[in-house]
Amino acid sequence: MNPLTALRRTPLAWRQTSHRPMRLLAAIAGVSFANVLVFFQLGLASGLYASQKRPLERLNGELVMVSRRYTNLGEPLNLPRSRLIQALGVQGVKAVTPLYIGKTDWLNRDSREKKQALIFGLSPENPALRIPEVTADPGQLLRPDGLFFDTLSKKAAGPVGQVVARDGYYDTELRGKRAVVNGLFTMGLTFAADINLLTSASNFKTWFPDQTSDDIQLGVIQLEAGVSPLQVQATLNSFLDPSVKVLTLKELEDVEVNHWRNNTSFGLIFNLGVLVGLVVGAIIVYQILYSDVSDHLPEYATMKAMGYSNGFVVGIIVQESLLLAALAFLPSLLLSMGLYALLARSTSLLIAMTLQRALAVFSLTLVIAAGSGWLATGKLRRLDPADIF
Repeated sequence: MNPLTALRRTPLAWRQTSHRPMRLLAAIAGVSFANVLVFFQLGLASGLYASQKRPLERLNGELVMVSRRYTNLGEPLNLPRSRLIQALGVQGVKAVTPLYIGKTDWLNRDSREKKQALIFGLSPENPALRIPEVTADPGQLLRPDGLFFDTLSKKAAGPVGQVVARDGYYDTELRGKRAVVNGLFTMGLTFAADINLLTSASNFKTWFPDQTSDDIQLGVIQLEAGVSPLQVQATLNSFLDPSVKVLTLKELEDVEVNHWRNNTSFGLIFNLGVLVGLVVGAIIVYQILYSDVSDHLPEYATMKAMGYSNGFVVGIIVQESLLLAALAFLPSLLLSMGLYALLARSTSLLIAMTLQRALAVFSLTLVIAAGSGWLATGKLRRLDPADIF
């Protein structure tokens, strides 16, 4: 009988996989655990990188002017206001608005604990960030010492949201000076700081007196309707001083993510986490199938003595590995989705399962499992039936 015909008629791989239910359940649990490790690392990395782009996605324009040496939002470099004025002379540019960015310590008035805060200075008449709460009442930014507090800031900042909702304000200190939170907004944190604050450009100088009004961190460029951002970008980059550059919002987001992925330890840690998950899965599959081959070596020797080729018997083991990978994927997917929901709720990170990620992990699982299955057949491939009988 043709071996391929026999394979089609008798699901040998499935029977080998399922004939010991407890071993099968242990294998599924092990491979699922490895998949969850991979999902966790990929989801956490994606969520952290997506969260890092939150302020950039709120920029109120189509192009952004930054220092030529700009690397990330948490370490902005100054550029002179005169460069923004130059950009106004380009056809298609509607307005250019500055965005001031600074870091300072925030004081939790109850615990006296200090946390790092990222302050954005806006021009109320044309804010560089699209913040609905500011748009609804821009006058609040102009109040002396006035601040808007991000409700998604870390809890260590104190019960700011509750106090503002109850009393209308929250008193604290920034750089040794009185500060009053009189408004709330929602944006979400980045790696740069534990707290996000908004204030007016004039108030910003109160807490950063070492910076002049000519020291701007980002220039947000707004264009006329129907104007090509790429065309205006090329024009601006062609004549502006080489110390600055103009980027599209997408390019600015890419710069931000690439910095954290390639120039910090985050990318290495996440990649190592994925690698560990894959290695764990490969070892589990290898151990299960190697034991299966060892337990049934006489049966496989009999098949080879009957004329079945190496490829046929090895194919049974590889099919077993693929079955294990497929059976373990759905539980790991469901567990990971639950883990994502828990992380998103407890950390406010933008973590969600995507079809692309699920397909990528499934494909990786199949490849790793097939490779482990093939490695587990080393003894089988070298087997001579005469050595058994």
